[in-house]
Amino acid sequence: MSALPLPWHEDAWASLNSSIDSGRLPHAVLISGDQGIGKLRLATALAQRLICSAEMVKYACGTCKTCNLFSAGSHPDITYLEPEEKGKAIKIDPVRKLCESLSKTAQQGGWKVAIIAPAEAMNINAANALLKNLEEPQSKTLLILVSHRPSRLSATIRSRCQKLSMPTPEADIALQWLTDVTNDRIAAEQVLPLAGGRPLLALDYLQSDNLEQRRQFETLVAEVADGSLSPLVAAQQCQKLDGEQSIDWFSRYIHRLATTELADKPNTALFGFSDKLLLARNWILSGNNPNPQMLWEELFMDWVMVFKARR
Repeated sequence: MSALPLPWHEDAWASLNSSIDSGRLPHAVLISGDQGIGKLRLATALAQRLICSAEMVKYACGTCKTCNLFSAGSHPDITYLEPEEKGKAIKIDPVRKLCESLSKTAQQGGWKVAIIAPAEAMNINAANALLKNLEEPQSKTLLILVSHRPSRLSATIRSRCQKLSMPTPEADIALQWLTDVTNDRIAAEQVLPLAGGRPLLALDYLQSDNLEQRRQFETLVAEVADGSLSPLVAAQQCQKLDGEQSIDWFSRYIHRLATTELADKPNTALFGFSDKLLLARNWILSGNNPNPQMLWEELFMDWVMVFKARR
């Protein structure tokens, strides 16, 4: 089976194919954009396109020996590197092992491809270990960095990669794809806006309990705002949530609030609170292991103050 790019990847895919056909594919590509738009899918399609042994145009055939190895997850010249646990760092030892593997001749005689996702999960030592490979690339070797937040990668690493910035797809394209996949246009229309127009995130909402978790979180946020739930109790209920994801939910809730219910009566305090959410997200992403209870207590107490003057 062939890994295919998604409909909104058309321009990026055409550019990558042009580089392959002209022999100008770089040794490192940085694919960046919001989470939930299929960056890893694009990276995977590119990897399979390179190792496919059939004489195909634009796409991997999906049936040759190398494609079958790829589909089985056992192709020796394709490597995926990701955190051992969600939210954890990629450490130096796996990166060193990856670099050693990339320095060797391809076992299938073609390309060697490594995908690191998300690349910003590498800690400082791991990122430094990767630099040598970027500075001294082997022929027919491609390193694909997939990043939700490329600004968290060092400038040195970013400068050694060809950058491919992926926008969130246009609403009609995203809606049509989600409808085709789920065979439920009504559900797609309801969920896609909640996912910020990100089709794969919307699909995840429909196939898991994440949407219900998000709705429960937004109910909690609303109850804190109207005074029916105390910030301390709310903070206790948020301790076990994914911090980065919850902050994203909070930010998008505020945006929706500001553009709907409060559109005719703007609350300038929302902007100041949005800045605090951004600081909280940066703190979580810094790897400093903030105390979740204290973090949420402070946020919810500030959230109460946003609406206190209006009561």
